[in-house]
Amino acid sequence: MSNIHDLIKRIDKFVLKITGNFMPRWTIFLFDEFIVVMAFVSLWFFRETIAAEPAKHFTLKLFIVAIIFAATSMFFRTYHGVVRFSTMADLKRLTYSAISGSLIYFSFVIIFNNTDIDGELHLTFNYWFPFVLGMMTLAGQFIFRFTVKSVFENFEQATNSSYKTRAFILGSDYDSILLGNHILSDRSSPYLPVAFVAFRSNQVGKVVSGIPIISLEKGLAKKMEEYKAKTLLVYKNQLDMMSKEFYDKCIVEGMDIMLVSMFTRFDEKENKAIPQINKIKIEDLLGRNTIRMDRSRIEHQFTGQTIMITGAAGSIGSEIARQVVQFDCKELLLVDQAETPLNDLWLELIAKNTGIIIKPIIANVSSQIKMRQIFEIARPSLVFHAAAYKHVPMMEFHPSAAVVTNVGGTKIVADLCLEYGAQRFVMVSTDKAVNPTNVMGASKRAAEIYIQSLYLKQIERGVPNPTEFVTTRFGNVLGSNGSVVPLFKRQIEAGGPVTVTHRDITRYFMTIPEACSLVLEAGCTGKGGEIYIFDMGEAVKIYDLAEKMIRLSGRIPHKDIRIVETGLRPGEKLYEELLATSENTLPTYHRKVMIAKVRQYDYDLIHPTIKEMLYTANKYVYPDDVVRKLKKLIPEFKSTNSAKYEALDREMELEEVEQITA
Repeated sequence: MSNIHDLIKRIDKFVLKITGNFMPRWTIFLFDEFIVVMAFVSLWFFRETIAAEPAKHFTLKLFIVAIIFAATSMFFRTYHGVVRFSTMADLKRLTYSAISGSLIYFSFVIIFNNTDIDGELHLTFNYWFPFVLGMMTLAGQFIFRFTVKSVFENFEQATNSSYKTRAFILGSDYDSILLGNHILSDRSSPYLPVAFVAFRSNQVGKVVSGIPIISLEKGLAKKMEEYKAKTLLVYKNQLDMMSKEFYDKCIVEGMDIMLVSMFTRFDEKENKAIPQINKIKIEDLLGRNTIRMDRSRIEHQFTGQTIMITGAAGSIGSEIARQVVQFDCKELLLVDQAETPLNDLWLELIAKNTGIIIKPIIANVSSQIKMRQIFEIARPSLVFHAAAYKHVPMMEFHPSAAVVTNVGGTKIVADLCLEYGAQRFVMVSTDKAVNPTNVMGASKRAAEIYIQSLYLKQIERGVPNPTEFVTTRFGNVLGSNGSVVPLFKRQIEAGGPVTVTHRDITRYFMTIPEACSLVLEAGCTGKGGEIYIFDMGEAVKIYDLAEKMIRLSGRIPHKDIRIVETGLRPGEKLYEELLATSENTLPTYHRKVMIAKVRQYDYDLIHPTIKEMLYTANKYVYPDDVVRKLKKLIPEFKSTNSAKYEALDREMELEEVEQITA
């Protein structure tokens, strides 16, 4: 088969060489002149059959016509294009040339017909002759180019179709048809469009550019076999129009879904836009119903300001940094203790040449001395706090580390914001803080409680221009360092097995750019004390996610790659929540962004409790002591899949009963 493909390519190159090198411009010019001559001759003899008197001076008039149309052809450079690649621009030049030639010829007609010339030579012309001649010339030149273009397109299609990928194109609107026409005209494209897939039934059965419009809602496998196509080209904005059942069916049937970027790049040489086509990723499917926010609402808050991002080298922190540099801020401080990823982010951002001062700072948010130095020197006005430990099983093993960083680090940064007069502190929280079943979620809930109580304390004291403390809470982000998606990718690349903790486990997902955009806008539009939650759409079954990722890789689940259930990990629960059952929500300016109406805590009671918990965590006597204090602060914190902490729950319940009965 490869030998056949090589032979076809060689023939194609040979034909291209002939047409490209051995058909110079003068040849095209002579063809156009020949068409002018043939049009004149045909029209002359037609006139002779209907006229009462024969016309005179055939040769002289033909010479005049040839000179006029040759001049207009040279002026409009109609012979400069490559005939087999004729475009609308070439046809426009032909039209201008034919119209100009007709008008000039008509001017000669008027002059000669209304001028008395003594002597034997007396030219007379028909007034209608120039315009009919112009139309015939234009039609002939159109037909010449169309014929050459069609012959080569048919030849290329016949020779290339055997080694091109036959593909369906989703949709039958303008963009989809534009894509189909581009692929047909692009000899280098690896795809051959065989059908448009309609969204509306009244379009089915029609033909556009020689490509039929069909429906794939029913009989998908049959249509794939009929058209010998296993590829579907889809625009990003069309993912919202695809029903879940349809794209699930495509994946199950082994359809390769290719994502097409809009025609944003323009090829001046080819005089046409070029689409980018890449294999669809699981992030594209899961993140299709994104929440679109209005960035213009918050631009003024960044102008001329010093912005600090903690945890800047992480997946969330780094994306916040990428979005922040799009604004006209003065200085950006990137704080993280991970040297290599921080250096990589710094180099990436300074390469953008935004004019913003970007400073990478290696520091641990739980170090009060180091963080004070940063605030003392930089005086940030807006702080995005993304630094945190977030792996649930790891924090079950190290609760002291979770408390020191997630609670203590948040407290240190928040207190310094208050002390040095920062305008706003935006904390990145998690859905695991709702009815926490693990140490990580509980530590994030404790941090939420502290900064909310700190803000309320300012209001009680009547502090002028108080620092606004805002929390943003959302679920898992696709592609983050702690997401299952990168893990599944590595396992699939290694040939499996893909490990899932439980068949029924579900999670909410959103894309990293979307999550960070929400952090920026919701965080910067809050007045202080709010906990923002986002409409995450429907929860996704991780088991289904694993199957889809395997199919998208071109393999079959349970046959090519096994899926193995490993059991819930310590602290892990089947279903995540964005709101506790006792919580309500308040609407905001955006229907998919809400404010959690949660229990408010008194700072004077919370502060000593937090302080004592941090003292215990830093001493690291026994993990149980730290978890016990977390559970006292957060009564709804009930451990799951963690034997020793579940035992601690029972022990504390008994103690509570004994106190009540005493």
